[in-house]
Amino acid sequence: MGIVITGDVFIDIKGYSIASYIPQGRNVGTIAQIHGGVGRNVAEDIANLELKPTFIGLVDDDAMGEEVIRKLDRHKVDTRFMRKVPNGMGTWLAIFDNNGDVVASVSKRPDHTPVEYILDECGDEIFKDADSIAIEIDTDREIVKKTFAYAEKYNKKVYAMVSNMSIAVERRDFLKRTSCFVCNEQEA
Repeated sequence: MGIVITGDVFIDIKGYSIASYIPQGRNVGTIAQIHGGVGRNVAEDIANLELKPTFIGLVDDDAMGEEVIRKLDRHKVDTRFMRKVPNGMGTWLAIFDNNGDVVASVSKRPDHTPVEYILDECGDEIFKDADSIAIEIDTDREIVKKTFAYAEKYNKKVYAMVSNMSIAVERRDFLKRTSCFVCNEQEA
């Protein structure tokens, strides 16, 4: 089946100042809105390597959510286990200065509850033939717990990724059971 990835979809809204950024001032620049989220990014990257990823995640039940699924489908990500729900995607709003450094950001996390239902309804089908599992370790504890239960049931390696280190450190018990832990330089 390939690699199963459980994680978030975010819409990243990025503002880039073209001159020196003034925190209390008006800044001229450009704004971009792109598909993001650690889980979604990893699923797309794995698909680009032709490693047959299956993505378990959520999108909003609107045109933007549909667009995210269509793009993943074009990259040959298996999206059968994705669901369209209200508040399914997170949002990251970031401001970059003229050197490309983040000077301010705000993040809205999605409601992860529907992922538990996906695991309850389809967990055996999802994990039994998987080569391995990658999960955002900072998602809801119950989702992590269920994922590790399936990994142990089917003797699969789990690779952990992180988007928010302050939440991930609360998952030390699970981190000890992973085959590999991946984070970016800022989180490290």
